[in-house]
Amino acid sequence: MTEEGYVREFFKGDKLVELLGIEIVSVDEDKAVIRAEIKPEHLNANGFVQGGMLYTVADFAFAVLSNHKHPATVTQGGQIQYLLPTDTAYIKAVATETTRAGRNTVSEVLLYDDKDRIVCTCHFNGFVKDVEREAWHKAIDEKKTKED
Repeated sequence: MTEEGYVREFFKGDKLVELLGIEIVSVDEDKAVIRAEIKPEHLNANGFVQGGMLYTVADFAFAVLSNHKHPATVTQGGQIQYLLPTDTAYIKAVATETTRAGRNTVSEVLLYDDKDRIVCTCHFNGFVKDVEREAWHKAIDEKKTKED
């Protein structure tokens, strides 16, 4: 299985992401691209995408990138700046790592609407558990075997 395949398999267990219809478009060493179709249940009382939905998409983009680069990373904190209200058909998140220092990784995540406008900027900090990549792969393989 490819590294992207392992990340995709690992995140199949994220039930909230599945419920919200968030999906991985691509992930590599440079960036993760995530997409979510916006449905009526994702809108706030003003008819715009709910802030919690935007944050969840951004956090997931960070999680995908950081676990691809550094297996077994968990979010320690995140900040989001809402720039534009949006009534878009979908949200795209692009996560890029800005630094890795010791057991910390920091990434920027930009969220785009269907007109390719940046609607939010985010910064996330994660704790890297430094699990050996082979051990992470083995755990994913074992879980997949049990499910099959």
